[in-house]
Amino acid sequence: MGIDEMKFMNPQNHGQCFLRFLLLIILSFSMLTGCSSQGEEAIDIDLANRSYNEARSNSPEISDAIYFGFDRRLETKEDVKMYVPLLNYLRKETGYRFEIHVTPVNSSVVEELGQGKIQMAAIGTLGYLQASETFGAIITVKGLNNEDKDMYKAAIVTRPNSQIKVISDIRGRSFAFGDLASTQGHLIPRIMLSQKGIEIISLKYYQNFASHSEVANAVMSGRFEAGGMQDTLAKSLEDAGLLKIIAVSEEYPSSGIAFAKGVDKDVIDKITQALVKFDPEGEDKAGLYHWERSEMPHGFTYANNEDYNVLRNWADKFGLLKKMDGESK
Repeated sequence: MGIDEMKFMNPQNHGQCFLRFLLLIILSFSMLTGCSSQGEEAIDIDLANRSYNEARSNSPEISDAIYFGFDRRLETKEDVKMYVPLLNYLRKETGYRFEIHVTPVNSSVVEELGQGKIQMAAIGTLGYLQASETFGAIITVKGLNNEDKDMYKAAIVTRPNSQIKVISDIRGRSFAFGDLASTQGHLIPRIMLSQKGIEIISLKYYQNFASHSEVANAVMSGRFEAGGMQDTLAKSLEDAGLLKIIAVSEEYPSSGIAFAKGVDKDVIDKITQALVKFDPEGEDKAGLYHWERSEMPHGFTYANNEDYNVLRNWADKFGLLKKMDGESK
């Protein structure tokens, strides 16, 4: 459904139509801001004045700063504004100095953890599994959702008027996936399809998109017959009458904070304790910036490598844990 299809002739439908219109504007803006990052270079941000600095040289240098990276979720500046208060909290709790690092589009958080450009990162489950397999990264905490669960789900969606009723109907049809490193947009939807006997070779054609909003637009526009995405966004779009949810996955361990191989254990332990103590709904709420948009809106709980064994096995089956260039374990 395009914006030109929105009709406001019936006053009773005005509220729902306005919601649809608003969601379409948000999704369109998301796509534009995502594309605008092309060609951007790595930057570090000084937490004292929140200014953008030129990228650090790749030559060895002595620094007492801990560089923090992140998977992109929102527009880059919004991501930065969201994470800076968390790092200021960690500085206060640990006494360490942190700097936030924006990964360039020609690299990834996984690679930069392996290359030592960042020492820790807010990272999705699949990204963590890749960083662990290739570079020996470790995860110590995972996010708590709005229900205080350390789990999340994905959804498979189609257009409201589609003849697709169940997952088995997707065989031989087109499918939109999220980014290759996305858990909710790629790995979990692949699992859901595979559990019903549908592998990617069973699809008419498929494509990976950079974000959940791009997947939504690809399905809503009719370019793809179905797609996989974050369950919460899928529910919002279904409530607005823009998409129909075919199936929701079982729960899987959520995103978390990973540390690069070689970071001192005492440093990791101290930061981990501070993260678990972090209370974004209570005493630490002041000064946060739209923390509810993060994948850990209720804070963190302890995590360990074994929590991710089920997803690790699936990722390995799909060939998503192949070694990457860079320093290996």
